[in-house]
Amino acid sequence: MSGRFQASLPASVTKTTLYRAVGWLFRAYVASLLVVGGYSLLWILEIAGMLPAHLLSTAWIGMAAMGVVFLVISLPLYYAARTADR
Repeated sequence: MSGRFQASLPASVTKTTLYRAVGWLFRAYVASLLVVGGYSLLWILEIAGMLPAHLLSTAWIGMAAMGVVFLVISLPLYYAARTADR
């Protein structure tokens, strides 16, 4: 690391920590591009008339349901991981 950049970070931050943080940010960026691309594709197919309205509404409800299932599963796991009693 460069001297000035290294001096501005605490001693506990290493190159590995920075590489992991950048890796997770890159994964989040790619995931957001995939989600936005999927939404855009569905929107274009609807505008073009290639996707029936009932199929599109089913897709939106399915996506919302997957998000709810993710939250229902992840919240108890999050709180279980934070408890001191293991």
